[in-house]
Amino acid sequence: MKSIFTFILLLVITFSTAHAQDGQYLMSAQKLEVRSGPGLNFNIIAEVPQGTQVYVMSSNYGDWSAIQFKSMNGFVITKLLTEDSRIADAERAAAEAAAKREAAKQAAARAIAQAEAAKKAAEEAARRAIADAERLKREAEANAAKAIADAEAARRSKDDAARRALADTEETRRAVEEANRRAAKGISTASAPIESVTPSYGSGSSSPSRSGTMSVTREDKYSSWEKKTYKSGATPKSFNFKGKFDYKLDNYLKIRVGKNTEVVCKMYKMGKTKDQDELVRVTYINTNTTQFIRNIPEGEYYLKIAYGREWKETEKNGKRFGTFTKNALYEKSAQILDFNTVKTSKGINVPSYNLSLDLLPNGELGNGQQDDISPQDFNDN
Repeated sequence: MKSIFTFILLLVITFSTAHAQDGQYLMSAQKLEVRSGPGLNFNIIAEVPQGTQVYVMSSNYGDWSAIQFKSMNGFVITKLLTEDSRIADAERAAAEAAAKREAAKQAAARAIAQAEAAKKAAEEAARRAIADAERLKREAEANAAKAIADAEAARRSKDDAARRALADTEETRRAVEEANRRAAKGISTASAPIESVTPSYGSGSSSPSRSGTMSVTREDKYSSWEKKTYKSGATPKSFNFKGKFDYKLDNYLKIRVGKNTEVVCKMYKMGKTKDQDELVRVTYINTNTTQFIRNIPEGEYYLKIAYGREWKETEKNGKRFGTFTKNALYEKSAQILDFNTVKTSKGINVPSYNLSLDLLPNGELGNGQQDDISPQDFNDN
């Protein structure tokens, strides 16, 4: 497995109470090809003979209409349909006959439905408020624990550095005393060289001892960068990006991040060509956190994901840059997430997805693989 992905499609059904009024029965003017989507690039899933009656659920797909034929749903070219007046006239007459009888009943039903909807909306608002409060509490507790742990680690590091400095100073002092003792006894320091942080030639020797020890340190190319801490769900400032939302859609991408990494997830809406792909969301997610990315505009999506620790940012030529500076890995998802809604005779299918992300304990992607895209590929919009 290339990466540790777990996708579970959740279909949220919103039932419509007015589909009979929105749709209509039509006949095929000639043999129809029913396709799985509104375009000639979609697969043919059935054929409708000329003169066959079909139910049109929606014609809001450009030159295509969504229909129900027998027990299946699909898409056909709208101009190849013609109205079946017999059924339309019969349904209209029946509707007019039942209208007066049902008027009072419908009014009562609407009032009951409105009251029930108001009740559900209030319950949902309360549930979300409680969930948000609990999430903020957990985040605050996690941030406080992390701050305490970081402070303790910094204190230990400082104490360790102080102890090492004292030990080095004591070692140097003893070495100098030994050199002076040997010099006072007339022993050549060249026969027993002493390594020190400063050259020492000995007062009783005509030849110098070995020079001081060599110090080698690893350069940290991110030492001048600014370390940043973001809450889960935030967009790092280095991307200078504001997400795109469709608040009419109650869909989501649920991402669970494990204990071995932090994550920055970028969602791209696919265009007709790669150049037309559109960045829709950039989301930072902390370790051991579950994050919901909601109100995603309709379309097909792929993800670019950065794994790592210790996010830092800098500014070059007036532009900000950001990256993980420890255990950084990058990948592009092979899976396509289809967030297009589908109208049916029973309502609307609203897709949502679950996704689990983590690195292996050794800091690698699944099966020991490393990056499958470069940092430049990840950061390019």
